[in-house]
Amino acid sequence: MDVQMNLDVIGMAFGVSPIAMMLVAPDGRIRTCNAEFDALFGYGPGALTGAPVETLLPEHLRSGHVALRQAFNVIPAKRRMGAEREVKGVARDGTVLPLELALEPVVVDGGPHVIVVALDLRHRHAQRERISSVMDAASCTMVVVDAGGRIDFVNRAVTPLLGYTPEELLGRPVEDLVPEDLRVAHQVYRRSFALLPDVRAKGRSRTVTARHRDGHGVTVEATLDRIDLDGQTGVVATLVDLTERIETERALAARAHELERLNADLEQFSRGVSHDLKAPLASIAGLLSLCREDFAAGETADLGDNLARAAEIAEHSVSEIESVLLATMTTERGIARVPVDLGGLIRQLWRDLSGGAVSARLELELALPETVATEEATLRTVLRNLLSNALRYRDDMKAELVVQVTARQTGEHLKIIVSDNGIGIPEAVLPEIFGLFRKHGDRGGSGIGLNLVQRSVERLGGRIAATSTEGEGTTFTLDLPIRMEGEA
Repeated sequence: MDVQMNLDVIGMAFGVSPIAMMLVAPDGRIRTCNAEFDALFGYGPGALTGAPVETLLPEHLRSGHVALRQAFNVIPAKRRMGAEREVKGVARDGTVLPLELALEPVVVDGGPHVIVVALDLRHRHAQRERISSVMDAASCTMVVVDAGGRIDFVNRAVTPLLGYTPEELLGRPVEDLVPEDLRVAHQVYRRSFALLPDVRAKGRSRTVTARHRDGHGVTVEATLDRIDLDGQTGVVATLVDLTERIETERALAARAHELERLNADLEQFSRGVSHDLKAPLASIAGLLSLCREDFAAGETADLGDNLARAAEIAEHSVSEIESVLLATMTTERGIARVPVDLGGLIRQLWRDLSGGAVSARLELELALPETVATEEATLRTVLRNLLSNALRYRDDMKAELVVQVTARQTGEHLKIIVSDNGIGIPEAVLPEIFGLFRKHGDRGGSGIGLNLVQRSVERLGGRIAATSTEGEGTTFTLDLPIRMEGEA
């Protein structure tokens, strides 16, 4: 304790100081204080002289402070401002004062004393509260980190983003908001950032993963800026939730992929039109030409048959065009789910398609409730095309076409198997059968049906697979998520 002075010198120094100061004797009594100190605690001039210093403390801290003061007198040590050690004082009217204190051991009139400098923190607190209210109004999360890597402030937006309340995070290491496997590396990054020149450190942004309170990762854009925290360098990190943006980008990418698929289908359509639709139009033109010649010659015997044939070809062509349009739009439209009698639907389709031919037989095996809830029109499209294909590709070398349809519930899925004993599909062709305008053999058809089947199954959220052996037949297996009638 090298500083030695007398009470008069202390009084003169206190008198010219704009900062609240007091002198405390070894017994804990106040020897003197300046006007600023009196004003801070609400006392008149000289009112505190001779009073115990504990008078200025909250009552519940007074007895404990006596022991602390006595220990300080044994080993006095200087304490400077800026140590971030906030203490509480009590003014004369009972107001609790947030204070930061500096202690300076001195020798006055030959005895050890302590000069106490008191800094009123109320203005700082009010300023911080104003800043906090502004930051709390921000939609993005803002985290203030001190030089030691601990969270000094965080606004209310952290709760919806990361699940914490601001109070839970104050004083905790910022690495608590970093995934566990990245925490050691983050400490290195944080220290390296502190060494960057101001120009390079300002406004640095990058996409990172923050750790939610429940442990899952949240993708955010983090922007870092240096700030002054009561004389020390801190960092404010602004976090913007990228979840919605990422989902939007994924949706846009999926939409772009769908548009690419539709464009590819349209390209295939333009290539297939000349082959699949030009010929029928040429036939119609030829038949109409014959009708015109017959009409001009007065020969009407074949006129009705040729016109009927032209109309039949035209209706078939229109049906094919509508099938193409349905194939391109089937994933876009929503259709209500209704109770469907699967057995009744299959029998009706078979009657319409087979025309009651005695050489074609349907075998039906269903292990289901009476009805299932699904998009009837979509499922009808699937079954009609599969049954139609079975009839078209029958094996003429066999006395009878047998088409077997089995259906059963497996968990929350409906499994439908359609198999026939037709001519089968070559192994080399099998991987391409669901492509638009992919046809097998010379049995007619537009090459649209199986593509439409696949799209319709995907629309229902299911999958379809095909197996086939030439000369033995083909089997299509459908796996559809389905609700049984009566389920929620």
